[in-house]
Amino acid sequence: MAETSHKEVNKKLQDEVTRCAKDFYYFCPTYLRIVDKNGRLVPLELNAVQRRFLSELEINPWVYVLKARQLGLTTILAAYNFWKAAFTPNHHVAVIAHRTDSAQTIFEIYKRFYDHLPDFLTFPTDKANVRELRFFHGGLVRVMTAQSEGIRGTTYHSLHCSEFAFWGDVEKSTRAAFQTAGPNACIALETTANGLNHAHALWHSEEHGFHKVFFPWTEEEKYRRKEKNKTTYPKLNLIAKEYELDQRQINWAQHTLATKCMGNWNSFLQEYPLSAEQAFITSGERFFDCAFPHAQSAEGHRLYETPQKFRVYSIGVDVASGTPSGDYSSFCVMDVTDKKEPKVMSTYYGHIAPHAFGKLVIEEAKKYNALVVVESNSYGLAVLEYLIQNEYAFIFRRNQYDKIGNRWIEKMGFHTSTSTRPVMLSRLLEHVSKKWLIINDERMKCEINSFVYDEKGKPIAAHGKHDDMIFAHGLALMGLDQIEYVKEEIQSERPQNINEMLTWERNTGQVYKNETGDSHFEMYGVASSQSSPLDAALNDSSKRR
Repeated sequence: MAETSHKEVNKKLQDEVTRCAKDFYYFCPTYLRIVDKNGRLVPLELNAVQRRFLSELEINPWVYVLKARQLGLTTILAAYNFWKAAFTPNHHVAVIAHRTDSAQTIFEIYKRFYDHLPDFLTFPTDKANVRELRFFHGGLVRVMTAQSEGIRGTTYHSLHCSEFAFWGDVEKSTRAAFQTAGPNACIALETTANGLNHAHALWHSEEHGFHKVFFPWTEEEKYRRKEKNKTTYPKLNLIAKEYELDQRQINWAQHTLATKCMGNWNSFLQEYPLSAEQAFITSGERFFDCAFPHAQSAEGHRLYETPQKFRVYSIGVDVASGTPSGDYSSFCVMDVTDKKEPKVMSTYYGHIAPHAFGKLVIEEAKKYNALVVVESNSYGLAVLEYLIQNEYAFIFRRNQYDKIGNRWIEKMGFHTSTSTRPVMLSRLLEHVSKKWLIINDERMKCEINSFVYDEKGKPIAAHGKHDDMIFAHGLALMGLDQIEYVKEEIQSERPQNINEMLTWERNTGQVYKNETGDSHFEMYGVASSQSSPLDAALNDSSKRR
């Protein structure tokens, strides 16, 4: 009798194991445990967001999930992958996080799943260390960072890239991760937005096989509140109408804005976006306060406006080595006649050797009679030397103290240092923020999107991105400090005819006066000394009518 009962028990347990192996939706809430926000150990009951994610995963095993924070997607992915590794022989799972502490937190989720299984489901493990769980039947869970070398050398059947938008070099790191995926692997890219980096480009690309899914905060049922908040935010009312938020959602948003985001609207949208573009644009510690989501970069010369006589130009020049995989050599020609309204006239962006780039620079500079502001650092010296050898007239100069000679000496070129770099970037930021300078170059737009603060607060290009056009624009603006002597020489040129006189007045915004101080030319018979040639011409025209 006891033997029969024992067999019955074993049969029930075997049936239970079989059911768990076949039905994740049964196994998950029945046997997996998580720690809730109150610190209690509770069953993992799937919410609406988690269920939708799993349904999306069934549509396409390659899924790119962009989300608001704290929706439980990392947890449900861990549960699903744990189930696969525990019940499927030789199923290898790789979880790649952006930081060491994040990797440890995720592994603790897996370890908690295992530690709280009932005895009959506690599968013997071959190896279990800090971030690895290996079952005797070959199932494997390995959690690592994007910088880890451990990802290489193993083929994975499930790949979870957690917060991949925050990986050091997103493009390079994701490419390396994909190389480890088996032919029929399940790949989940899961992240909150981090500015307009490669994760943003991947989201808009149609050249990959990922099924793209966005989860706004409104899909989380817990993000609702009965009580109204005392502080109201006018912007929220507009958002509420656009996205059809109900009153409880509005109450929660107001409360969260006031308590967790300190009233900072951009901070709220970064953490809790309502659309994919909203997530990308408001996220990331970007240097500039503008964004160009659809900007595309390409090499080559771009002409926006041809030079005009009597106007004053500055050309900022950033020089690179010319290697195909290195930085770009770039220049930006600006009309700086009006210091508060500079205008981009032409740009260049490409991989080109310094000596060849020097020829392009001097050709463009001569075309515009521009003040050349070239870095005197590194490869910029080659271009600077080329300008000097060709006796180009307008070159940015600086005073430098000679400690040996105990005197000030004049040097050619702009020297970028820890003291001058912030000044240049601050000037550029002011002109862009106040819209004194209109950004019309696509290469510049791309670089603005990915110019961010590093961990030390220094503005730099994001990993894998460039800032060469940014510095070309910045150098052109630094020319404002020395543009007066160029302006004086260019605008002192005597107009040769009435048309040039009119052009001079239009382009300088001043009344032309001849050498005697009169605002007319005797040879044209314009007698009034109180009016400009333009005024006289207009008066004469009206008389003839």
